[in-house]
Amino acid sequence: MKNKELRGILALVIVTALSFGVIAGSRALSQDIAGGGTAEESAVLEEYDVSGADGIESASQTENGYEVTVRTKGYAGDIVLQVAFEQDGQTIQSVKVLEQNETETLGAKIAEPEFLEQFVGATAPVFLPGMSLSLDGMEDTSSESPETSADLDALEDAVLSDGTYEAKTSAPDSNGFTEEMTMTVKDGKITSVNWDAVTEDGSKKSIMSENGEYTMTEDGLTWKEQSEALANALIENQSLGFLTTNEEGKTDAVSGVSISVGSFISLAQQCMEQAAGISSNPVALTDGTYEAKASAPDSNGFTEQLSLTVENGAVTAVVWDAIAEDGSKKSILSENGEYTMTEDGPTWKEQSEALAKALIENQSLDFLTTDDQGKTDAVSGVSISVNSFITLASDCLNQAAGIPNGDASSETASGDAASTNLDSGSNASEETTAEASQDGTQVDAVSGATISSTAAVTGINQAYEFLQTVR
Repeated sequence: MKNKELRGILALVIVTALSFGVIAGSRALSQDIAGGGTAEESAVLEEYDVSGADGIESASQTENGYEVTVRTKGYAGDIVLQVAFEQDGQTIQSVKVLEQNETETLGAKIAEPEFLEQFVGATAPVFLPGMSLSLDGMEDTSSESPETSADLDALEDAVLSDGTYEAKTSAPDSNGFTEEMTMTVKDGKITSVNWDAVTEDGSKKSIMSENGEYTMTEDGLTWKEQSEALANALIENQSLGFLTTNEEGKTDAVSGVSISVGSFISLAQQCMEQAAGISSNPVALTDGTYEAKASAPDSNGFTEQLSLTVENGAVTAVVWDAIAEDGSKKSILSENGEYTMTEDGPTWKEQSEALAKALIENQSLDFLTTDDQGKTDAVSGVSISVNSFITLASDCLNQAAGIPNGDASSETASGDAASTNLDSGSNASEETTAEASQDGTQVDAVSGATISSTAAVTGINQAYEFLQTVR
């Protein structure tokens, strides 16, 4: 009897021991699979001194290459990235997002595999379409407005003729205001600038902001005061080079100014070009019909495409549509009620046609500024994202102008931010050519999240640049 009890106790002990062994083994296996076990980690051979290195939090040489942790400023806060490089110090092994507070379903997608996996095996530096890199600080011009980059170089040393010059937007904005500017030049210097916006009944935004009919915030400068601050800054600087902007068209170059300054820059540039005798006519376009389409369907299964016709050197027709796999066109689906966005407002087809008409009227894409979601208020009634329209139209304009798009194919990734030559209406610059041929790897942004995507790319390049100083 005692022997039976003893055998039972021994069997229980053995079963218990085996159970713990299985559990421990399962945990170890799951850690290895998840990449959290030491088997997946590279031994650190040397820690680098990162003191004084802007944005670099840590860096080391490992048995498999190099690892750099970098902090960079995103749209909603800091983004922390861990970038691993091969032993050549240039080929990217992996990119991990350790910390981010970007907008959910938008900028936060920089932490998803779809965005991060494109860096694996890429050669640094990396860049987005329209992003110009300089390894002395990895200068990024993709978030600047087109007017604040190469287009203004010709105005820096230009001689301005005395006179009063005027410019205005081609159509009212979504609030019914048409913006206008007058600029006076005396003795070759800008002496006065007046920027205002006028409604159809003649009401001026400057006056409305002063009497409380047009308000933006409870405190802070009125629209008129901000307009005057911008004007004074331009007179003081005698150029627009100081007025850098972010993706929303905002600037921190002038104290107290919180409004979008894209129109101010565009109108001031037009006035200065008039005073300098610089032609603002579009680059010569060769007659013909040009086509571009997205390289892959979007999340709804539509492949976007655009055709653009040039006659006598001018854009005369633009057709933007999206085709499903079965050949259905989004324009037709939107008209018969099979593709709807809102209960009221223009259909997708009507918005597509409004964008096409605006491009024909402007003969360039300069007018089409966008926010971080790819939306615009430059064309009345248009509420859809216009990133793809800009990208495809830019591709076609570049084909017509004989400007390379930086890729052998005329297709463009679906949902990308605007391509290299958003300022297709202005003369091709040396910077454009440099962008098309620069070393490194071009990658795609998260659709509608250019600021977050640019921040991630900038961080990767900071990591790469630092590595070159210590290897």
